[in-house]
Amino acid sequence: MDKKTLAVLGVAFVGLLGLVLITGGGGGSERLPAEPVVLASLGGPSVTWSACPAAKCLTVYVAPWCGVCRASTGFLKVFVAAMERAGVPSRVVVGLGAPDAVAEYARDFGPQALLDPGGKVPLVGGVPQFIVTSSDGRVLKRQPGVPRIIDPPVPEEDIRALASHLGLR
Repeated sequence: MDKKTLAVLGVAFVGLLGLVLITGGGGGSERLPAEPVVLASLGGPSVTWSACPAAKCLTVYVAPWCGVCRASTGFLKVFVAAMERAGVPSRVVVGLGAPDAVAEYARDFGPQALLDPGGKVPLVGGVPQFIVTSSDGRVLKRQPGVPRIIDPPVPEEDIRALASHLGLR
């Protein structure tokens, strides 16, 4: 390589390194908003979404207009129930849609489903989105999308594989 190419690569590297340091470096350093994100549940009471009462909590975020979300509803319900049984506090948030459409789709997940028609929960990427948070307000993992669409009955190995990928096992 000539000196000019090396100089350009050096400047690009320093710039990228600076950007990584300024933005928090990624890799679990993302923090939840300082202001609590309070959402109504389909069953009535409001819940502070951003509060995690355990070392790790799982949020599955879906939207009523999302075809993959709709096709994955059965799998998502089974996965969330499995994580709850494993001791991982889990919740489903339905959002990014008209209030009536959000409430209608939330009924598929039961009265504990949280409603976010205005999109208050911070997302990075598309939906469905799995968000693993910690009790100290860090986002440990985000996973937009599902590995594949699985109709119930859901094989246990698929639950274990996703839980492992998300760092929940």
